[in-house]
Parts: sequence; C-alpha cells; structure tokens
Amino acid sequence: MNTNKKEYFFLDIREEEEFIQDFIPNSFNMPLRKVLSVGYGFSSGFWEQMIPKNKVLVLYCSTGKRARIAEQALKEKDYKTKRQQWEIYSS
Repeated sequence: MNTNKKEYFFLDIREEEEFIQDFIPNSFNMPLRKVLSVGYGFSSGFWEQMIPKNKVLVLYCSTGKRARIAEQALKEKDYKTKRQQWEIYSS
C-alpha cells in the first residue's frame, strides 16, 4: 500500500472502548453501528461529514469482520475503500 498519508484516511471500525485501549496513530474511530447509519435520514448528515470522500478509506477492526461489513456499506455510498487484514488486539 502506498504510504502517502494524504491519500488515505484510517478508519477504525471497532467500538470506542476497544479504540481507547489501542489504536493506530492518526486514525479515526467510527464503530460499525455508526458507519451503517451513514446516508440515512436519522444521522442528519453528521457522520457523513466525518468521513472524507476525496481519500481512500483504510478500514480496520480486530478481526476483519466489521471492516468487511463497513466496506460494503461505504462502497454502496460511493466511498473509496481498502480493507486491511491487520489484527488489532487490546491487551
């Protein structure tokens, strides 16, 4: 993966409690439940403004399962995504 930070936006799909324990520096936390609300009326555009459309979203979670679900949902909303298979475990 090209490491040009300007092209990528690291999106941690784990719950807030998991993110607080361990995270990738400069990543943004948005749990899957919030990602799934993107583009629906009840989110009132709040979550949409948090995710840039002009960057490739690098999605990750602890096992890859939530990142896979988030990737599918965001692609349906025309976001560019790249799912990583990193394993991030909280100690």
